[in-house]
Amino acid sequence: MRISQEISDQHLTKFLREGSKDAFRVLYDRYGIKIHRFAFGYLKSEEEAEELVQDVFLKLWDKRHLLNDSGNIKSYLYKVAVNTIYDFIRRKNLEQAFQEFATGRTEEADHTWDEVVYNDMMAQIDRLMEQMPEQRRKIFKMSKEEGLSHDEIAETLGLSKRTVENQVYRATTFLRDKLKRNSVLAVLFISLFF
Repeated sequence: MRISQEISDQHLTKFLREGSKDAFRVLYDRYGIKIHRFAFGYLKSEEEAEELVQDVFLKLWDKRHLLNDSGNIKSYLYKVAVNTIYDFIRRKNLEQAFQEFATGRTEEADHTWDEVVYNDMMAQIDRLMEQMPEQRRKIFKMSKEEGLSHDEIAETLGLSKRTVENQVYRATTFLRDKLKRNSVLAVLFISLFF
């Protein structure tokens, strides 16, 4: 069934939930340019704005079964756009901060931003560490934050060196796996802790 361009957003949402590609196309035609213009205002890059529009509509298609027929699809699209813009800016700034950190080109004015990026990464690592068993978390902190050797940790906690090594390995593997989704954070994590 061919869907008219004049159909209401509510009907389009209903058809989209049912998997209508025509409804998706009409929504894209209706809001794609507006979201592009909105994104460009923040990103100042034609290429990134186009990528963002694709991301927003890909998310719309992937989540179509969760849409509410009586909801406001325009508001939903802009909410997804705002979140995606935030992610783009954050990722771009993390990448830039890492490049400057890796090449040693940080200038005095950038130290505040570097500190924000570092604090954000550490906050994410702290949240992940809270998911670890208490002993593993303690051993990891003693190793990586306090700089104690495995022998020193084993002696302090009354454990075997092998147990300490095993716990540090498990903690590191857990954090690397969780940070894989954000490759910039994973690289920062490795550069700071190893």
